[in-house]
Amino acid sequence: MGTRSARGTAAARGAGRLRRLLGALRRPQGLVPRTRWLFLVFAVLALLMSLPGPLAVADPVSLPMVLGASAVLVTSWVHAYLGGRESVLRDAADCAAITAFTLSCPAPAMVFSVTFCSLWFHAVHSSTRRGLLRCAAYAAAVVAALPLWGLVPGHAPSTQAAPVFGTAPVMLLTFVVVRVLAVGMFARERAAQRDALLVGFGTQLLGTTDPARITEQAVASSRALCTATPGLRSLAVRLRDGRAVVVGVAGAFEDAPAHLPAEVVPAGVHPGAVVPVLRTAELDAATGEACRWVCLDLPGVEGASILLGAPGPLEPEVVVSFQSLANQVALAASNARVHRLLSTQARTDALTGLANRASFQEELVGSAGEEGGRAVLFVDLDGFKAVNDRFGHGAGDELLRHVADRLREVTRPGDVCARLGGDEFAVLMRGASAEQAAAVARRVVEVVSAPVRLAAGPARVGASVGTAHAAGVLDHRELLERADSAMYAAKAAGKGRVEQFTGEAGTARPARPAR
Repeated sequence: MGTRSARGTAAARGAGRLRRLLGALRRPQGLVPRTRWLFLVFAVLALLMSLPGPLAVADPVSLPMVLGASAVLVTSWVHAYLGGRESVLRDAADCAAITAFTLSCPAPAMVFSVTFCSLWFHAVHSSTRRGLLRCAAYAAAVVAALPLWGLVPGHAPSTQAAPVFGTAPVMLLTFVVVRVLAVGMFARERAAQRDALLVGFGTQLLGTTDPARITEQAVASSRALCTATPGLRSLAVRLRDGRAVVVGVAGAFEDAPAHLPAEVVPAGVHPGAVVPVLRTAELDAATGEACRWVCLDLPGVEGASILLGAPGPLEPEVVVSFQSLANQVALAASNARVHRLLSTQARTDALTGLANRASFQEELVGSAGEEGGRAVLFVDLDGFKAVNDRFGHGAGDELLRHVADRLREVTRPGDVCARLGGDEFAVLMRGASAEQAAAVARRVVEVVSAPVRLAAGPARVGASVGTAHAAGVLDHRELLERADSAMYAAKAAGKGRVEQFTGEAGTARPARPAR
């Protein structure tokens, strides 16, 4: 029973592997993957179409040779296609299989239909240098079969070598042509990937106003661009304290530096310019190989640059892609600065720089239910109208700015000071007791009442302050109204004083007394 169960499990595993293999061999999407798949199919079909000749004259010696050689070649191609990497061991097995296939054919030249297709297939998987070596190895494998020709049963003692040597240059030329086409295809595919990455990056930046998020997305896009261009590296640097501080790294580095000598960045790099980097020793040491480096300016960020490097020549399209990336980052950073400015203006009183009424109410809402209680101080100036009437509205504005400065001086760093409008101010104190609020309110009355020297002459105003405290959840409007009512009580009691809301006087508010 256990044996049948084990066999069933093994059969299920085998069926699963077969399904995964067949799934991986389906026609993929994309220009390069589809071309590689097509060349694999072409090579296998060419091999199958070449088999009838050897099989027709096969004997007990040549039959295993031709079938074994075919199996080795197909297995090697499938492994190369699925793995995407070349192997010296696989190349050696291919050469041995080509020698065996040559010996199995009625004529040595018949093997070239297989070698040509194999070279076409490998042209889209390996480098040009490795492909040229493979051409030489394949030719050597076919030539190696000539001295062994007479040892195979059914073959003549010798065979003509001229057809073999005559076809070798054509095989080399075929590889060169296919390789040139493949390189162009790879370049178009990489260009399409870079364009798609830049479009995606631009889409991600839409509405992004957080500088940290912009930087994070820029670094991720730089890494994706380097991945799409084999061998490409990039460093985003910023000149600080006589050093080039590395703020972003993309590509393969053996030891990515935290900073570099300032001399690495060429002097006088202008926006849009591409300047060769002359001092490359530190950069090559970080990458682990000698590269060609250029420097791009990062617009909108003072002292910032991008260093691009690659073992071979840098494609102009790659440089343009990084220039586009840098321009998008600069535009997003500019938009973020404008957004922050507009947000600040929308939440800030333009005259005093304090929070405005809307911002103060938001802070009140956000403080609801916080531990430790909260207190509101409602401040109204005494005698402000007289200053306006005597010196003019310009002097009144100047006085309001002085009052705002004095409020900042006497309140705690975490307190929110606001100008609600006219000569009315408010302070939100988080985590404060009623006694702490009263102490700050008395200090406000003291400092605001001190004389101030304006451009038009000396002036003096007073302050009436009402305080309200909430230890638990209380509607923000109710808390502000309580402080306002207490302020009216302070005015009614003689001005220049502090009143605390106790609730004993009810919710009715006395008429505002004259200022």
